[in-house]
Amino acid sequence: MKVTSECIKNNYDKSNAVEHYLSKYRRDSVKIEWEEPFSCSVFKQAIRLSNKIKKDKLKVLDVGSGTGDGYVLLSKLFKEDKEISNYQLDYFGVDISPQMVETANDLYADESNVRFECEDIRNSSFTESFDIYLSCGVPYSHLTNDELYKALKMIVTNIRKHHSRCAVVVDVLGRYSIEWTPKWNESRWDYAMSFFESEGHAEPTWMSFYSHNDLQNIMQKAADAVGCPVEKFEFFDRSIMVGRHTSTGQFNPKLPRYRNLINSLLDPSQETELSKLIFQVEFTSAPKHILEFFEKFSGWWNLLVSQAAEILDESIQVKFVELPQEVQGFKAALKTELQQFSDKRLDRQKVEFMLAQVLRQLEETQQPGYGVGHDLFGVMWLDATEL
Repeated sequence: MKVTSECIKNNYDKSNAVEHYLSKYRRDSVKIEWEEPFSCSVFKQAIRLSNKIKKDKLKVLDVGSGTGDGYVLLSKLFKEDKEISNYQLDYFGVDISPQMVETANDLYADESNVRFECEDIRNSSFTESFDIYLSCGVPYSHLTNDELYKALKMIVTNIRKHHSRCAVVVDVLGRYSIEWTPKWNESRWDYAMSFFESEGHAEPTWMSFYSHNDLQNIMQKAADAVGCPVEKFEFFDRSIMVGRHTSTGQFNPKLPRYRNLINSLLDPSQETELSKLIFQVEFTSAPKHILEFFEKFSGWWNLLVSQAAEILDESIQVKFVELPQEVQGFKAALKTELQQFSDKRLDRQKVEFMLAQVLRQLEETQQPGYGVGHDLFGVMWLDATEL
């Protein structure tokens, strides 16, 4: 593949994009302890169900690879997960930005199993077969619906050509994130990719936002057009309460700064005002199942916050609800843990840390894959081995 003129002039490539993605402020505690492990769990699911870990080598194409975030996450997964740690990763990242590609190749110049090239996924064709078609960092949201369909059709065509059985991971922006409730009635709008308030102004770019139904329809349409059977779909919401714009408030100024508050819980040097963590979001019109989910989820979230406050002799009045099984033992676990500390000055630190952990667990186990988080991962397993 060659660098196209489209790569050079495309407006996705902002002059400060590389600095933006390499910024030390981007990897806060939420990203490291919540978001990255969740992304790894999605990638593991894609790999495991594709049955490709039986091979000596796993070939991955990372679409919209940027400066190599996907490779970093996969490398961590391969090192830490016993189920796939014995297999060699062969990673190929493609991105539309020459600056991103140049930076990524410099960063991983010593890695023999890694390469990056500049390519526009909208009009590309691939000659190699891959086991996993990966994406992270919502690259597909840069595309219109029609462009997404064409890109996925190209990928499925390559899968059929090589008679592969593999997984396609499509990462997009969730349409019904609390970060942009005023925009819920729009599926494409001018989005600024700033991460935190401290980074200042970021130029907006038009982005597409998806519910799981909309995304699945496009994925299925691409598979049908090529005549490649879909074995299974799964969808995953990441960062329901802690998307980056719960920190900036850029699209929903009335939204409490939940990401900042969770970062505070994880910082032993800070004391967090727990009452500010209470879910209090004004909703606009949305499908019934979206509003019903948030009604349930807010009750669970608020009760866990209230239980932590109660242990610290603080009172936060919330409605009692039945907690999901995965987080039902939180209050008892707090009491047991605190009994082991003789220094009461550590009580609050421990409670805040455990509250952050249980809220993360709540998000992870109860996410419905509807498009209610910052990211919506759609995973499609295809089998063209008999075609």
